Formats: sequence, structure tokens, C-alpha cells
Amino acid sequence: MYNPNTGSYGTIYASGWDLNDAQVVCRMLGYPYAIYPRTGYGIYGSGSWYHIARSFGCVGTETSIFNCTFQNDYSLSDYTAGVVCSAFPMHVSVRLTNGSHPAEGRVEVYFNNTWGTVCDEGWDIRDANVVCRMLGFPHAIDAKSAAFFGEGAGPVWLSNLQCSGNESDISECSHSGWGVQNCGHNRDIGVVCTEHPQTQDICQTS
Repeated sequence: MYNPNTGSYGTIYASGWDLNDAQVVCRMLGYPYAIYPRTGYGIYGSGSWYHIARSFGCVGTETSIFNCTFQNDYSLSDYTAGVVCSAFPMHVSVRLTNGSHPAEGRVEVYFNNTWGTVCDEGWDIRDANVVCRMLGFPHAIDAKSAAFFGEGAGPVWLSNLQCSGNESDISECSHSGWGVQNCGHNRDIGVVCTEHPQTQDICQTS
């Protein structure tokens, strides 16, 4: 990538790299959607690379990655940032398990042909509302944490979900990246959804 501030080409140091940053890069490359950000050592080949920037703080709507807040970086390392882009939006399958009725349970998501769980870091009622609507329920009553509905199995796919609450799919929310987390199953999330729309009593006076 070319850094216009320094006039140099290089890679991005992976510290702080998230979905909002990836979305901006994908649009710069002509793709409307970022599936997930990638971070790690040698993810696109071995060896050390000169970095040109780090610690991006994109909102996700910028036209260039360099319109976001960031820090210049001149280090040499193979800990780099990457992206997986797509011409089509990603839709995630979710299910609830281990609840006492269909509208509650541990949240599990299907990604890369495998069911996994979600870490409770950042989990709140706005995130829970998105999950409940994905499952056909009007909204959430409660967002549960700390494996309230028991510990799951398989990968912990997501962490640090940051939904506004209006999204139609959790893949539209900001998060740390698929499989990018430091949680165990003792922090699996759960949700309690409303089974029916709320109604209000309307009194008429004459």
C-alpha cells in the first residue's frame, strides 16, 4: 500500500486492525464488502516487511484508509494486516442452544462450515437485538454473558461485537474479525428474545 504522507510503499502493522478498517480498504480496491479483517504473522507469506502505518481508527465510511486516524510506522516485521473482500454481502447463520424455550439460549454462529460461539467482550442489548431479529423475534429482553447457557464447543468465532442495533445481520456489525479473539468458552454469550411483539393497551374516552 502507498502512504501519501510518507511517499512510500509498504504493509500495515496489524495492531488495532478491525472490520471498519477492512471495509475502507475493500472499497478502495473496488469491492463493496469486507468479509473479515486478517491479522497475524506471515499470513500472506513468510519474511519481514517494512510497515508504513499502524493503529488505524476508521469509522468504515471513509473513501481512503488514509482519511482515517492512524500512526506512521517504519518498523520491520511480518505481523501484518490483511483483508478478505467480496462483491456480495455476507449472511451469517445463527442459532440458540441450551435454552429452556426456543427464544433463549447460547448464541452460536455458522462460519467456514463450522458452528462456533461468540465471546462476551462488548456484548450488550444492541447486539442482542440484531441476533433476535435474525432469528425472527421482535427484539431482545436480555443479553447474557459468562456462559449463562453453558459452555459451547468448537471455535469462538467472534469477539467485541459493536452493533448499533439496527443491522439486519451481525456480519454488518463491527467486530475484531472472524476467529480473532482471546476468549474461552467460559465467556460464551447468550440471549433472551421476546417471542411476540409487545402490545400497548389503548384507552378511548368519550
